[in-house]
Amino acid sequence: MALTQTAEDYLEQIYLLSLRLSTVKTSDIARELGVKTPSVISALKLLKNRGLVHYERYGDVTLSERGLERALDVYERHKTLYRFLRFVLGVSDDVASSNACGMEHAISPQTLAAIKDLFAFLAWKKSQGEDLQDEFHAFQQRTSETQAGSKTASEHTNRALPLSDGKDQAPYTIVELGGERAVRRRLLDMGVIPGETVTIQNRGPLGFPLEITIQGYVLTLRKDEAEAVIVREA
Repeated sequence: MALTQTAEDYLEQIYLLSLRLSTVKTSDIARELGVKTPSVISALKLLKNRGLVHYERYGDVTLSERGLERALDVYERHKTLYRFLRFVLGVSDDVASSNACGMEHAISPQTLAAIKDLFAFLAWKKSQGEDLQDEFHAFQQRTSETQAGSKTASEHTNRALPLSDGKDQAPYTIVELGGERAVRRRLLDMGVIPGETVTIQNRGPLGFPLEITIQGYVLTLRKDEAEAVIVREA
């Protein structure tokens, strides 16, 4: 069943909202997508007619089983593309998130699988002592400095607590995300979501950034991002 880009955006946003809110309202969706509530209601009616959401006027919005399946598929595409753009190609957070939003609707299963194979290959090479990703970023820096004339490279108990306060090498379960909207969006893009297990591997000289492992990936979190991730000991 083909869906428009707008329909996929709505399903993905409903899913992401459900991860941090006990109930999802039309006003929540409107706020996150930056649209008017009547537009949300119209879209929900179409999605309901296709059996993808459960919604009654003035009631909560939930995904049906098929709707959740489609939402997870869209989110997986977005997350994979964001990681590729941000951590392999090294583009900025904003550009990676914006481009992933557009590309997620057009990427083929074959291309998505190839990107995931590339992630696995880079991780395997790193385990063998060859950090090809780091070498590529060093090459980008040298090229940028040559072209721009010395341009600076981009910076790379069981109570709930910010991940920033956690112990190194100890597994934690993510319970919620806080912080500003842009920070939450960036964390979700990276796959840092409630329910996942995360481990702090290394810290910067002054305590930040944090290098973490999650879902088999190694990610780097800035101070505001690490403070926004609320965890419990796993």
